[in-house]
Amino acid sequence: MNSNKAELEASNWLARVDGGDLSPAELEAFDQWKEADPRHGAAYARLAATWQALDRLRAVRPGASEPISNDFFRDGVLQPSLHSFHSPVKPFAGQAGPHPLGQRASLRLRLGLAVAASILVAIGGFWIASGLNGTHTFSTSVGGFQRIALEDQSTVYLNTDSEVRIALSAQVRKVDLVRGEASFEVAHDASRPFIVAAGNTAVRAVGTKFDVRRINDTVEVIVDEGKVVVGAPEILETSQLAVPATMPRVSAGQTALSSGGGVNLQVLSKDSIARKLAWQNQVLVFDGDSLAEVVAQFNRYNERQLIIADPALSSLRIGGYFRPTNLDAFISVLQSDFGVNVNAQGDRLILATAAH
Repeated sequence: MNSNKAELEASNWLARVDGGDLSPAELEAFDQWKEADPRHGAAYARLAATWQALDRLRAVRPGASEPISNDFFRDGVLQPSLHSFHSPVKPFAGQAGPHPLGQRASLRLRLGLAVAASILVAIGGFWIASGLNGTHTFSTSVGGFQRIALEDQSTVYLNTDSEVRIALSAQVRKVDLVRGEASFEVAHDASRPFIVAAGNTAVRAVGTKFDVRRINDTVEVIVDEGKVVVGAPEILETSQLAVPATMPRVSAGQTALSSGGGVNLQVLSKDSIARKLAWQNQVLVFDGDSLAEVVAQFNRYNERQLIIADPALSSLRIGGYFRPTNLDAFISVLQSDFGVNVNAQGDRLILATAAH
């Protein structure tokens, strides 16, 4: 399922849930839809957060000369449903009492979702890189997100603390990933290969969807649709369409780790790929990940850093949908569900086993 279909289905569910009074059968169908694909819950979370953000906009009504900070949408807008494996709670299931989004007309919600999404993307960082001449640089800060639409109908998504340099020519479409992570939806153009260079590794595509992340001296490539070639930049960056048959081909459902020691391929499940790419909807999705792994992800998106002081905590298993920049909500769950003690020391949040 592509992201557009997931968001369309999510908007339909949000309208139905927002209207209230769902039958038990409808709630069960809603839960089954979310569990069928991690992207479903991520799309639902993003649209719910967007609609809440618009409610806040209507309440604040800033003047035309007053800019709206990204933090207005980022901090506390989405209160994610989190759950631990020893005390499971189904994310976004029907809660008792008034629905958190309020009782608004379903028709109004349906009409507003497209507008809401476009406004959130624009404020979150949306660029139309039309008619690029020369090299142009785009970057995000810690916790930031950008969507860049290129003139060839390709799209680049920038994750937290990332930077790309883009140069389009009649022969080749070239992106340098200076740091961080970016996903690419490449429009098919057999006459102009699409090249992403990350240090000593390059990825070459014609029309496909893939993700590239620089991790120190290693580059991780995840292919969601189509196929790419991974190899040396000096070979793949040429305008020649033919590439050596010995260079690794990475197909949909595979990931490649490239380092000085070569390229290692691995097959990933659809669920694993969906979780790894959920950041495109500004959501983190975990399914039994260790606390050490979860902490590493949160630390990518926040200036405040989580530090595990007690090694025994590292193996705790976490699952659920999380807003990456809503660190306080995650800390609250650690304290209430796991009894973790959190001690703030400046920008360091020390996690330890609570004293009995």
